[in-house]
Amino acid sequence: MKFWLLKAAGTLEDEELILENSVITIGWAEFPDLSGVRNEVQVKKIMLEKYPGMQEERSSAWTGEIYSFITKIKKGDLVAVPLKTRNEMLIGKVTGDYEYRQISDFIRHIRSVSWSKTIPKGDFEEEYDVDLSTPEALSLIEADPEKFSETTEIKNLGVLLEELNFTFNELGSLKERLLELTYRLAETEEISEVRKIAAEMEKMLKEK
Repeated sequence: MKFWLLKAAGTLEDEELILENSVITIGWAEFPDLSGVRNEVQVKKIMLEKYPGMQEERSSAWTGEIYSFITKIKKGDLVAVPLKTRNEMLIGKVTGDYEYRQISDFIRHIRSVSWSKTIPKGDFEEEYDVDLSTPEALSLIEADPEKFSETTEIKNLGVLLEELNFTFNELGSLKERLLELTYRLAETEEISEVRKIAAEMEKMLKEK
């Protein structure tokens, strides 16, 4: 069993969809079905046909990630996906082989997973000695196998969905409130009122 870090979740809506549909994606939705791919050379050929001016180093790196997603990730492997809506990692176990199935404009190349739990990003980085700011979309996490059993602790999918939906609702409310304050800001010319509104907006953003 291997443990993979996958940083490709698309938009906030796509993030909700990977949870609801129990899938992971590598992105690259503009590429066709890759089920027939047998080696990295074939993936690279597709990439360079799509982006002929791409640098060699970059095309090789991305080709390797895509090919790993298709063939090297195995059923039973663990995967960690950083959430954009919360300061947490979504952890799951891969349950299916590569599929080409459109779930959204971004989600087409997928693997089925069974989501199990979330871990705070800071704790995850410290526990597994990884840096979430690196540019790689897919990488292998080097860790003691004994840690894997702790990582696979099950959390009910309904709980995960409820938590994520709550976050989306919070973001929607925040957006509406910020728009309201923006309109007020545009309508006033009094410096004291401007400062008051700006302070309120700053407070809201810091709290979130």
